[in-house]
Parts: sequence; structure tokens; C-alpha cells
Amino acid sequence: MSPLASAVLVYEKAPRWESELKRRLSGRELLVRPCRSPGDVTAFCREMPGSVVVADLAAGAAEGLRLLETLLKRRLRAFVVVVASCELADLEWPARELGAAQFVNDTLGGEALAQCCRQLLIVPGLARQWGGRGS
Repeated sequence: MSPLASAVLVYEKAPRWESELKRRLSGRELLVRPCRSPGDVTAFCREMPGSVVVADLAAGAAEGLRLLETLLKRRLRAFVVVVASCELADLEWPARELGAAQFVNDTLGGEALAQCCRQLLIVPGLARQWGGRGS
């Protein structure tokens, strides 16, 4: 089976970013898929290499970091944007060491998060490196 086009995969326990990103990205630009478990994320990353994963640490900081570790160990090609509260800011470097491309505060607006996703998908060097768009 050939891989599908890249998407924005939103890992969160309670819908917050999914609807915001769907409103700003779906239809005209990208597929936005909800993921309620790390297994959902890894399955979609296998099907859609080069996707952006928005991982909200409100879903659980330890679980979010384990997800990053799994993506790294399994060499699943994804650009991860970690969304975290100010209280979790000290997890930025561990998250980056596990492959996070961006680490943003959860007070970030929907349009700014959508722009972050767009930028990760169109950066030519990154896209070629991971087999995503722009190659």
C-alpha cells in the first residue's frame, strides 16, 4: 500500500486543537485527523509519513514524551509540535531531544498553531529529509 498525503495529526484527550485546526486547515489545505491514543498516532504516521503531529501535553506529560520516544525509536517520519502549559515549560529540552520540532505554549492562538503546522510541511529541506511535501 502506498503512503497517503501528509496530514496534521492532533493527539489530545479532549478536543480543543482538532476543531480549531480543522477550521483553519481542512478542505483547502490539509487533512486534520484526531488521535486519542499514542497507537492512533503511530498508525497514522505509518500511513502518512511526513505528517505534523500536534501533541498536547495536557493529555499527560509522561505519555506525550513516551509518544515522542516511540516515534523516534520506530523512525516514523513526523514533525512534532508539542503544546504545553507554562507549568510544563521545563519539558521543552527533553521533548526536543526526543525529536520535537516545535514546543509552544498552550495559550498560542489557533491561527498561530495552524501557521506553525503549515511551515513544518513546506520547509523544503525538512520535507525532502522526511519524504514529505516539497520533495
